[in-house]
Amino acid sequence: MHSTALRALTLALISGYGAAQNTWYVNELATAPYEGTLTQPFKEITQAIAAASTLPGDTLLVAPGVYDPFVVSKRLSIRSTDGPLVTGITSASATNLTAVRYLYAAVSSTLEGFTVWGPPAGVAVEGPGLTVNRCILLGGGVAAVGMRGTDSFVNHCLISGFESGVLAFGPFCGAYCDVAVRNSILRNNTIDVDWLVTAYYCVYGTFEPFASGVVHSIQAAPQCFDFAGHDFHLLPSSPCIDAGDPTSPLDPDGSRADIGPLPFDASYLPYTTYCTAKVNSLGCTPQIQALNTGSVTSSRPFWLNCTNQINQRSGLLSYGFAPLATPYQGGFKCVASPTRRSGVLNSGGNSGAPDCSGVFTLDFNETIRAGLDPALVLGQEVFCQFWARDAAASFGSNRSDALRFKIAP
Repeated sequence: MHSTALRALTLALISGYGAAQNTWYVNELATAPYEGTLTQPFKEITQAIAAASTLPGDTLLVAPGVYDPFVVSKRLSIRSTDGPLVTGITSASATNLTAVRYLYAAVSSTLEGFTVWGPPAGVAVEGPGLTVNRCILLGGGVAAVGMRGTDSFVNHCLISGFESGVLAFGPFCGAYCDVAVRNSILRNNTIDVDWLVTAYYCVYGTFEPFASGVVHSIQAAPQCFDFAGHDFHLLPSSPCIDAGDPTSPLDPDGSRADIGPLPFDASYLPYTTYCTAKVNSLGCTPQIQALNTGSVTSSRPFWLNCTNQINQRSGLLSYGFAPLATPYQGGFKCVASPTRRSGVLNSGGNSGAPDCSGVFTLDFNETIRAGLDPALVLGQEVFCQFWARDAAASFGSNRSDALRFKIAP
């Protein structure tokens, strides 16, 4: 080939679709200068999208955190590095009633690995030709995913709390629009599978007659650890296990794909206890317990309780973000400093003579929702321990064993 022609072809490839695709990094903890590199990432997704260096076909890799809503005006793949249990997109400041909005120019784009909270009267994710992978979509708006104009796909997602789970709409849908939902859990939406949508290998509850159809899908409860509390890990009895599309990539354990955003993990526990309690002056051992799930958005209480406490005594919950097991005041300090404290609690129990009928009780979700501790965010691991007054004990107090858990969506 003539050198001039070869040079022209090379330049065309570099400047056009043959140009190298770049990866840019986003981290909410970033500090200036914001260059989008691994060591100097952008701070916000909106910042990364708007950057002149970000070109169609590029990928944004997003570190754990909760990010503001955004509009995507370029053909981009936006992926979290660690998945939806630690990476979220809030709808608090959403414009156009959409948390994540891909414009018509953004065909063949991907959103992967986020929890997205939809606006109360809007859509969580909207766009044409969009692929949504491994996302958890929660809210009470019109739709979790609104697909416009051309073929779109929802894979390995969980969708709950909307009027419509997945909805195909817009002037170019109909014969021109094919929206496929695959390997996904659709639950507690008014209509799970809506207009012109086909569900393949899904677990769902309701089906709109005008939807395209359900293929190898089942109407069943997904059987998660605590669906109402937003712990979406699959129970061993879940019908979602090894029930996904057999042509999909295998799960990390090498088995057939599971349905939903979180592959089944046989070792998963919602919370665990650790450390050693101090026996109180009546010979009873305080015991910490939990009921339900710690969540940033669930309205369900997350009860932290401590039984075997002396009746009618004051106490409190101490919590922090790292474990400890250090001998302290005749017992063990089980939470590393710095620690936070709840308000004063009363153990209640029988009136009259001292016994071990007392129980401390605290709804930790109220603490999360209060917003007074900015560290209590999606994916944060929390370590906690109860302290109580015990005048007859050494140092006049006792401490329970400790509990560890992660804050769910």
